[in-house]
Amino acid sequence: MHRVLPGLSDRLVAPVALLAIALGLAACEVGAPAATQAIVPGTISAPREVNIIARDYTYVPSTVDLVPGETVLLHVINGGLVIHEAILGDMDDQLAWEAAEAATVGAPPGPTPFVPDPPGFDGVRVVVGSGQRLDVVWTVPADASAAASGWFVGCHIPGHWEKGMVVPVRFPGGVPSPAPASAARSGAG
Repeated sequence: MHRVLPGLSDRLVAPVALLAIALGLAACEVGAPAATQAIVPGTISAPREVNIIARDYTYVPSTVDLVPGETVLLHVINGGLVIHEAILGDMDDQLAWEAAEAATVGAPPGPTPFVPDPPGFDGVRVVVGSGQRLDVVWTVPADASAAASGWFVGCHIPGHWEKGMVVPVRFPGGVPSPAPASAARSGAG
């Protein structure tokens, strides 16, 4: 049998309730996120690993951090149900890929038809089937951060760019490139 001293439970209820409310408010407090660690640029002998996960029709992370001139080991993972690609390049590159791949609309089912690199392309293209992962070692162009239109990761499989399958690239000390006006932001995932 459990005995409670008279009045003791009443004296504990108020402080416990106040503590619970304080903890609840602290958990909901909105503040600045913790600063991320500085990026240590990759080298040819020790590339920095960068994960890009493609889903139907978005990427994770929502911003890709790169350092001009560094070598990275890109792990491009397709967690979606259809084939996707990750094209890293400036807006001119993205638009050139969009135009080049428009020619593949209506191609028969099967592997994505071959599309050659557009002239002047200094980025990288990784095509990944559903449920697959492809690793690519790539050196970011030293002048990448100077692109006036910014850099992006985009998918140009016909229809994917229009569905918003594009995320900005951010270079150290900079802000992410703005979302391109030509790609709709669907938020589908």
